[in-house]
Amino acid sequence: MGVESIVIEKLKASNKKITKSQKLVADYFLKNAEKVTYMTANQIGMEVGVSETTVIRFALSLGYKRFSDFQEDFRNEVIGDRTVQRLQKANLEFENNSPLTSSFKKDIENLEKTLSHINEDEFNEFISLLCKAKKIFIIGFRSSMADAFYLAFSLNAMLGNVKPITNTGMDLEDCLQTADEESVIIAFSYPRYTTFTLESVHYLKEEKKCTIVAITDSIHSPIIPHSDFVFLTEIDSYTPKDSHVAGIAFSNAIISAVGQVQKERVETNLNNLEKYFNKINIFYER
Repeated sequence: MGVESIVIEKLKASNKKITKSQKLVADYFLKNAEKVTYMTANQIGMEVGVSETTVIRFALSLGYKRFSDFQEDFRNEVIGDRTVQRLQKANLEFENNSPLTSSFKKDIENLEKTLSHINEDEFNEFISLLCKAKKIFIIGFRSSMADAFYLAFSLNAMLGNVKPITNTGMDLEDCLQTADEESVIIAFSYPRYTTFTLESVHYLKEEKKCTIVAITDSIHSPIIPHSDFVFLTEIDSYTPKDSHVAGIAFSNAIISAVGQVQKERVETNLNNLEKYFNKINIFYER
């Protein structure tokens, strides 16, 4: 349907007239399509200059039972449009360059932009805190699962107190129960931002007083209000899915920095692991 037509088509179907204030809300949705998909009705109302009730009534006038239903529908259309635009952009790019060359150039661009976003003093403060943490939990669901597992696997070998949270089962429950103010939570959160991530981080911040570190893509990411540290990575891609190259590169920077700060601890842990691996013959040898 597209973000431009979703409001118009719904209004036609509902046979209802909207007020002047509601027209302002509609206009704001169309001009700020991606931003509004993760804002609350109250936040949108404040931006537009109307009440939260006006925003909710606007959604109801389109035939939705709840504002959240309208927002979810709108979010899906925005993502669909973005995917189509991305593929159209890729087709134009590929007229002059091969997919191989274009994809590599795009990820190089993502890496350069990501590096420019990062404040090195803030990064060093985060690394210092990470090395002192009693427990470290790294959250990443769905497309962020690989990011979370890679970083947790590497850091746990070095520090010995890191757990990946990549599903909503026992690992997440253990995190929610045992994390405390001496714990650091690293959360990867990219579009489409999962409610599991947001709800878990909110609980861990408010109830367990953990330090929250967000690795995300935009200043509009809904995880940011719950975070103590925020690191933005570029995710632009010529595929229907976002690129995670910059996120993995940032994980490598974390791993490298921890290795420098905790040299003795890391060396001891890695040597112990190697002794264990040799004892059980875990690796193939010629």
